[in-house]
Amino acid sequence: MALIALVPLILALRGARARAGALLGLVAGAAFFGVLLYWISYFGYPAFITLALAETAFLVVFGILAARASRTIAGRLLGVPVLWAGLEIARARDPLGGFSWGVIGYTQHGGGSLLPLARVGGVVLLGLAIVVVNALIAEALTSRPAGTAVLVLAIAAVVLLPGLLPLGLAGRAAGTLDVAAVQGNVPRERFTGLGRRGRVGPEDFTIVANHLRETQLLVGQPRPDLIVWPENSFDRDPRLNADMFDPVVATLGRIGAPLLAGAILDKGERFTNTNLLIEPNGTIEQQYDKVHLVPFGEYVPWHFARSIIPALDRELPTDAIAGKKLVVFHVGNARVGTLICFESTYPELARTLARDGAQILIVTTNDASFGTSPAAREHLAMSQMRAVELGRAVVHAAISGISAVIEPNGKITQESRLFTPALLRARLPLATGETPYARDGSAIEIAIGAGALLFTLLPFVRRIKGEQ
Repeated sequence: MALIALVPLILALRGARARAGALLGLVAGAAFFGVLLYWISYFGYPAFITLALAETAFLVVFGILAARASRTIAGRLLGVPVLWAGLEIARARDPLGGFSWGVIGYTQHGGGSLLPLARVGGVVLLGLAIVVVNALIAEALTSRPAGTAVLVLAIAAVVLLPGLLPLGLAGRAAGTLDVAAVQGNVPRERFTGLGRRGRVGPEDFTIVANHLRETQLLVGQPRPDLIVWPENSFDRDPRLNADMFDPVVATLGRIGAPLLAGAILDKGERFTNTNLLIEPNGTIEQQYDKVHLVPFGEYVPWHFARSIIPALDRELPTDAIAGKKLVVFHVGNARVGTLICFESTYPELARTLARDGAQILIVTTNDASFGTSPAAREHLAMSQMRAVELGRAVVHAAISGISAVIEPNGKITQESRLFTPALLRARLPLATGETPYARDGSAIEIAIGAGALLFTLLPFVRRIKGEQ
């Protein structure tokens, strides 16, 4: 559907003035983001409406700029796609660090001939190609027969040629890593806080017990190289809660494998959202503190907002502390990169880990707050795209699902159900090389951004020349 979904909007923008373009963008954005992001309403309708409107604003801008660009054939076939891609880059970065949910390239996560473009230029280049196809189809629908034939050939080339690009592991395999990902599950309807520092009831111990129960299934089996528990598995600081931590260490000792676990660590009155690498003897060998925090979920960006929205003090009494840098964990001879929760939606973070030597990626997440909405499925699709972009296997470990094992070509080989305990285990290849996107992704995004800026300024340059 993505290959034709924008055709009506592109046709409607032809000949439109800036005001009409803005209105078309508003309608398209409200329709799209209003449906896509409805699960944000689980945290209240003000949060949902605010986020949907913020994202819709980018489509309003697109409507204005694309209406101007559509006055020439070059603008229709190149300007409109580049403007779309440039605005997707922008909304993935701003405001407040950006939000990339709904980027059109993610529609191809399940496969198809266009997907290999992500290996070259990431999800943004993939999205650019999708909008090019939409623009070509729109042009073909309004062209003379001879022109239509040329456009049909162009559409076929854009759609089919990327399929010739190889997908798979980046570089040679440097051995394998036997990973066991545990989905312990959480008490439904009672584990709904996002980023809150600790619960006050028995849920914390229930969650650890659930994960411990699944982990104990590994006792007596061949030892895995690494056990993974998701984000918030330890929702109290395990260093300060021996009654919670000691049974876990005892089980690790029986299995003989290290544990990578999500934990909330106390930092005075504040906290960090952290992945810990715990050795079988209970030693914390390495840790990664989440660097990209969720605004209004793990911290309040503006202090005055607490006085305006009293619920913030109740739901988020203290702010998290952001980590300083990404960390590559050393597990035996393997180098493991980890991302926490929605960090996996930011391609540049995963790309940095690959450039820093990570041979495999692990995403630890807690999507329990979103219930049975599509949010967990959409989040998993983004981890599939990270696998394709970087040519690395990805383990997507979610506290209540969906957990999955993803091959370097983006294919899911194992998958759990929502709100069901599960133990996924796989021996995954370790990558040694860098994909074109891992190596040159920043340059590609800068080029697309520069192209979008060019088509934004071009009408003003023409107007100045006309006046002269």
